[in-house]
Amino acid sequence: MADDVEKLLRFIAHRYVAREEVLEIERDASAADEAQDIVAGQRRAIQSEEQKATEMADAFRDGLRKAEAARRAGGNAISLDDRKPEDDRMADALIHFLVRSDIAGSTTRETDQHRYIYTITVDWDALERVSLDAKVNLGEVLGRGG
Repeated sequence: MADDVEKLLRFIAHRYVAREEVLEIERDASAADEAQDIVAGQRRAIQSEEQKATEMADAFRDGLRKAEAARRAGGNAISLDDRKPEDDRMADALIHFLVRSDIAGSTTRETDQHRYIYTITVDWDALERVSLDAKVNLGEVLGRGG
């Protein structure tokens, strides 16, 4: 269900990704910066992450389902080749939301100049905890119906 995927992504965006960006804005601010400018920058960072959650929802769902299929088949990771547009979108979404949030790990291997295969390993226990906190049924997101 797209709503559950987007709800999960928005939760991760707010709780993890945007939080780090907001803290970075605070760290980079100088005493001369106006408080309203800092707050406006933080607000823009949050809005940007919300927009990315909307834009990347389908690719995130597809990547997560691919990772789940690999797990059911006995694997612990998926490889995504950025030379394939669908794989590239899935890698971008999973890395942006899960890897940046320490809910997954990623390694890269260069295939051609500036082209990579991303190997992504989801921490399923962490993702289940995050899904519970977000009040999202991970089974629904994964297409298991419950």
